[in-house]
Amino acid sequence: MQLTGKGYFLWRIQQCENGNADRIADAASDAGLSHMIIKIADGGFPYNVDKEKNVDFVPDVIRALRARNISVWGWHYVYGNYPRQEADIAVKRINQLKVDGYVINAEGEYKIPGRSTNARIFMSKVRDNFPNLPIALSSFRYPNTHREFPWHAFVEHCDLVMPQVYWMKSHGDAGQQLMRCVKEYKALFPQVTIFPTGPVFKEWGWMPYKEEVDEFLKVAKDMGLPGVNFYSFDQGRLPLLKDLWQSVKEFQWGDQSHPKGLAEQLIDALNTREINSLLDLYEDQSYHIRPGSVIKGREAIKKWLEKFINDIAPLGKFIINSLKSFDNSISFSWQLQHANTTVLLYGKDVLMLHNNKINQHYSYFSEDPIVEID
Repeated sequence: MQLTGKGYFLWRIQQCENGNADRIADAASDAGLSHMIIKIADGGFPYNVDKEKNVDFVPDVIRALRARNISVWGWHYVYGNYPRQEADIAVKRINQLKVDGYVINAEGEYKIPGRSTNARIFMSKVRDNFPNLPIALSSFRYPNTHREFPWHAFVEHCDLVMPQVYWMKSHGDAGQQLMRCVKEYKALFPQVTIFPTGPVFKEWGWMPYKEEVDEFLKVAKDMGLPGVNFYSFDQGRLPLLKDLWQSVKEFQWGDQSHPKGLAEQLIDALNTREINSLLDLYEDQSYHIRPGSVIKGREAIKKWLEKFINDIAPLGKFIINSLKSFDNSISFSWQLQHANTTVLLYGKDVLMLHNNKINQHYSYFSEDPIVEID
């Protein structure tokens, strides 16, 4: 999955929009974000969970963001003392949450002599478990001034770097700092995509000016970078930083309407109850398969869809909970929600594709929650 456009790092879910997943997702969508990067682990422990109440706050936010066609990555701060344990929790959280990508946040703790070995232990285990998952490193803006950091041990297993281009303690040179950052990373790692992170926060009395955030965005786009992140969503939503939030929101990074895949188009058509829009997604001789039933051809599928939206699901809104895309198939789970609270149906579908149309549609739904088994 290629990452493009604007995104934010989200640190503490419960301090964003009072922890309301839909309000978080609405704000992200309103700002034209293509992705969100949520903290899912810290060291050897899961993050954004309440251990006493046994509540994980991340899945609801992922569901809400994906329902608005925003991809979700997870980030993990690593310390390097116990690389195997940190890798274990990374593997566990990625499997639990089915994130679209994973970001390693490694900083000063990894400048201790000998940490290159620990970095390789950590990275090898994560990459061995997820050979195709997009992985990024979030670290210092200028690698040349942090030579003690084991850059190669991390980056040789990464698809992207997300340098933290924070021009703290200075003003007026945001664009220059970004250009220097990109130049240094390209010299070291010409094959790796650079996706910089800018500051939307206040720390030790310093905060960026609105004009500097504007400059950072413009220079990044002019340099042909695929997109940018900002840190952090938590502070960006505070009244004190509303001008910075507005700068990011107003900046147009290409088409912010994000083209939708077949699963999203199918859900949109179900929500409008438009039969013709639904049928346009299927090949002429496609199959629709449910437990105990196999039908073939658009006419037969049309009759089933009419029955489904008129008799089985005449009310409520369809929402995608999770989605995985492969070369020629899409697997997704959904729910039919009424009045924002009551769930009427739970579903799990697989679409087999041919010529960008649905060739085979496997569908299962129930009034009871579906236990997903990988």
